[in-house]
Amino acid sequence: MRHQFGRELGRAAAIAIMAVVCFVILSPTFGLAAKKKARGEKPEGALTAVKAIEIPGHPLLSSDIAWADPGTKRIYLADRSNFAVDVFDGEKNVFVGRVTGFAGASDMTPPPPNGQGPNGVVVTPTKKVWAGDGNSTVRVADVDPKSSNFLKVIKSIDTAIPECGSNCDRADEIAYDPQDRVIVIANNEPHTASDAKARGNPYATFISADSYAVLGHVSFEGATGLEQPTWIPQLHAFSISVPGYRNGGGSNGGNAEVAILDPKTYKVSRTIKPGDCHASGQTLGPSDQLLLSCGGPVLLNVSSGQVEGKIVEIGSGDEDWYNPGDGRYYFTANDKQTPPVNSLGVIDAKTGKWVANIPDPGGRQAVALPGNNHIFTPVRATPATVKDPSTDQTTCSKFGIRGQGCIAVFAYSKAAN
Repeated sequence: MRHQFGRELGRAAAIAIMAVVCFVILSPTFGLAAKKKARGEKPEGALTAVKAIEIPGHPLLSSDIAWADPGTKRIYLADRSNFAVDVFDGEKNVFVGRVTGFAGASDMTPPPPNGQGPNGVVVTPTKKVWAGDGNSTVRVADVDPKSSNFLKVIKSIDTAIPECGSNCDRADEIAYDPQDRVIVIANNEPHTASDAKARGNPYATFISADSYAVLGHVSFEGATGLEQPTWIPQLHAFSISVPGYRNGGGSNGGNAEVAILDPKTYKVSRTIKPGDCHASGQTLGPSDQLLLSCGGPVLLNVSSGQVEGKIVEIGSGDEDWYNPGDGRYYFTANDKQTPPVNSLGVIDAKTGKWVANIPDPGGRQAVALPGNNHIFTPVRATPATVKDPSTDQTTCSKFGIRGQGCIAVFAYSKAAN
């Protein structure tokens, strides 16, 4: 009798649990929430600065590209003032450590300077950070916390070519092809081998992420520089921003172009004309949509090459970022007020429309983590605020950090339900 009662009680409990599970799964509220999360639905509420992360060491006077890595859930910053790539925990909002040994800012490198660094930064799935440095060097460091080489440079790669010799200047912005495991980096301002003051032709370098061997180069004759490259999986190619060309050269009458680079032949397969502008940052959004900074944000279809939209409410950013967690683009630039205010620009990738400009005095490259939809901007100090911190009016100052610089953290006041 006791066993029968126990079996009936167990059966009743199982039925009750199944009923609850079925209710939760079939509930319209639960289903909607699950679908929203799967789609990366945009968050609700106001976007505001909620925290500032302190950066130890020298004040942040010179920096370059930032990178948000979902795999390690960390933020990486090219911090030239501290000759390092800084690492921050993107969930706990704290400084973790830094990879040292880089060239530093132009005014900090020993004479004769041959380019500053670090510059471009990217993190691969193997938990390696790749960063462009001065002297046409790419450095690779281990950022796996479980590794004995954590935060140590494990490889330095020379990307110089004979045309510029010892005057190839810095290795700059960088991207990664996860299918072929190839890195591409822009050597954007080389000088000639015979004359350290004469401008050479910018070029891009392809590197194996497995063997660290240089695979090839492609030069851009007459170009005024090279900016951000991006991996485009649907094209199985890189795109790279070419700001413009001297003497009306290039495919766009001397104006900017987006060059499509083949990772196997190391050549330009075609170019896209974004308009009468000079290009810098770019990032791939949903489908074939590429956001390009070119006299302001420009939305391109990277497959067809067509311009699909232009944003007029804010200027161009040096680094653009797409966050799949909320379906929005982020970057920093001056807004259109008089006088202009440096702001965090927000664009809805689905509609292609401008959303907001959030004041971010001193803010630079914006990146975002899809796991928590937090946006991070490195905020620089200036020599004047270092000398007199009471004059600091940057985003850092709202959190009591003055004359030092910081990482500003932005979040929405209400997450999507």
